Amino acid sequence: MEVILASRSPRRLSLLQAAGLAVETRPTHIDESARAGESVEQLVLRLARCKAEACPVQTRPVIAADTLVALDGRALGQPRDLEEARRMLHALSGRTHEVLTGVCVRKGKCTQLARVTTQVRFRALTDDEIDTYLAHNEVLDKAGAYAIQQGAAGFVIGIEGPLDNVIGLPVHTTLQLLRRVHSRESKS
Repeated sequence: MEVILASRSPRRLSLLQAAGLAVETRPTHIDESARAGESVEQLVLRLARCKAEACPVQTRPVIAADTLVALDGRALGQPRDLEEARRMLHALSGRTHEVLTGVCVRKGKCTQLARVTTQVRFRALTDDEIDTYLAHNEVLDKAGAYAIQQGAAGFVIGIEGPLDNVIGLPVHTTLQLLRRVHSRESKS
């Protein structure tokens, strides 16, 4: 199946290609600011939908997603700089956090949305471990300042939920949404 990915994420592209999809990337740019009173759960769904809607109408399904790390109900998005990344990793150290991804699949007038949450527990991290990780990994484009597939797997002592969600796209859920869109389009 041919799809459009409304993202420049190499991780999402790789996951979709590994699932057997032919993927064309068309990144969209939207304001990703949270609205007053908006929960992390609401935010990832709204952003996924807005990214999908920002992609011009296509004859192929458009897949858009937004992933955030949440700690104590507060979103940890992409850090602005290494100092903010350091603060995020210190906050996650020795704690359980959530990784939430909103996924939107859109084709024509049919739109399907879902949210997937994975619980991740980090072991206690030392200052040296955090500094070494920041020195050797690109973290400024990662929610929560880490990538589980790039060295941060060593921080994890427990995970409950889909690992691919932590990487950036819950593939099983995305494929379910694609099937629903295809089914509804076929009935139209």
